[in-house]
Amino acid sequence: MKMEREKIYRALVPMAALTLATALSLAGCGGGSNGEEEILPGRSRPLLEHDWPHPRDFEFAPSTFTPPDAAGALVNTTTGLRAYIIPDASDPLVRITAAAPLGRLYEQSGEAGASRLLTELLTRHGPADPNRPLSLRLESLGTALQMEEDLDVTRISVEVLAEDWQEGLAVLIDVLRRPDFENSVLRHYRTGPGYSTPTSSASGSGFQPKVELERILAGYPLAPADPGLSVTGQALRALAGRTLGPNRVVLGVGGNVPRAEVEAALNKLSEGWDSTEEPLRVAELTGEARVENKLHTIDVPSLEGWIATGRPVGPVPESERAAVAVMAHILGTRLNIAVREIRGLANRAVFVLPDTASGAGLWHVKTGGRTEAVAPLVKFCWEEIEKMHQPSDPITEDEIEQAKGALVSGSWQAALDGARQASATYAVETVRRGALDALLQWPEAVRAVTVQQVKEVAQKYLSAEEMVTVVVGPIDKIREARHPRWPVDLSALESTPTS
Repeated sequence: MKMEREKIYRALVPMAALTLATALSLAGCGGGSNGEEEILPGRSRPLLEHDWPHPRDFEFAPSTFTPPDAAGALVNTTTGLRAYIIPDASDPLVRITAAAPLGRLYEQSGEAGASRLLTELLTRHGPADPNRPLSLRLESLGTALQMEEDLDVTRISVEVLAEDWQEGLAVLIDVLRRPDFENSVLRHYRTGPGYSTPTSSASGSGFQPKVELERILAGYPLAPADPGLSVTGQALRALAGRTLGPNRVVLGVGGNVPRAEVEAALNKLSEGWDSTEEPLRVAELTGEARVENKLHTIDVPSLEGWIATGRPVGPVPESERAAVAVMAHILGTRLNIAVREIRGLANRAVFVLPDTASGAGLWHVKTGGRTEAVAPLVKFCWEEIEKMHQPSDPITEDEIEQAKGALVSGSWQAALDGARQASATYAVETVRRGALDALLQWPEAVRAVTVQQVKEVAQKYLSAEEMVTVVVGPIDKIREARHPRWPVDLSALESTPTS
């Protein structure tokens, strides 16, 4: 035992000496013009020097990716139901996705909260067959309905084994055709707070700071309906009648399926499903904000603080969409370098663009961290946004090329890679924008973006002075906390006015 202690002691002594030397070195070295150190916190050796080639010096074979033929995949039933059927005999699974124009932007007067309730009734409560409740049908398939909501599109999908595609398709169409409005949920339903993950992570549409920021900036319909509202059966039926007709729903069927049999099944399952002639009306998001204070706090019990910083933006011209996407990727990369890689304040910071047909919605940054990191996170996010906004801030060709690669070879290709994913993407895009032209031409639009175009949209849409921030967490602890290297005062940031 004594020998073991001596071994441990001999191992710890040089480590302690190195730690002390590093601390003294950090304490004695000079900072930048703003008093910050120019090395990474906790680093005990110089930055790695290497002679690796630049990524542009590598030679790769040209990408041969081609998305599935959308025109060849599209079928139309006699009732007006459209579906993209993309077979893949090598896939053991089949994904069936239904996209519908169901969301807050399609709610009319007196219908606030109806889209959320209708989605819940479709996916959780309504029996599709009096003799076989939905839950039992799904259990027999070993699957569940998956639901994703946006402001202007809701998608409901089911994934089954290849041998079960007929029953999976029947379940999904029954769900859409026969929503149950007599359920007790309707009688007792009240709209909720609008978020599902108050302080657990910075992901998903249920991120509390983002929802509260929507409420502060513009309110409904950008934000969910105010909590506590009831939804009438009349409102629910009216919304369903406009949005769930076969001429409004678009299906995506991808995986190991026989195309001709799927088309025949679609025609049979949609027999007698009445189309709707009532026009859809989409609420306009103007991008006007109604707030003066730049920073708002919401006190909730939590070990950390969570942040959303953003502003509402009105419709974005089609000619600017690609440049905006490149700008957003560059800003997201810079934010992560500033708050995570250099300063270690957060696991990540995400810049999010709204996913709507017009491009209108909330542009925002989502992040969060320990109580002492919250105020510095707000400060450095504001700074990176303002840098991007300034005409004098340089954007390098490397940044541009990295963003283009990520948007085309990354997110765009991922959305269309494989029968299951491509069929769902085609269905959603058809509902959202009525056609696939913009989706299929996206790579060319992105590759044509220039530095000048990125600067123009950054100056037009980004300004830290116009951004409003919501902080959710233990506010008193956040105000008291001070980061040892960046002791930013949250109270001082709260007094900053908007432009």
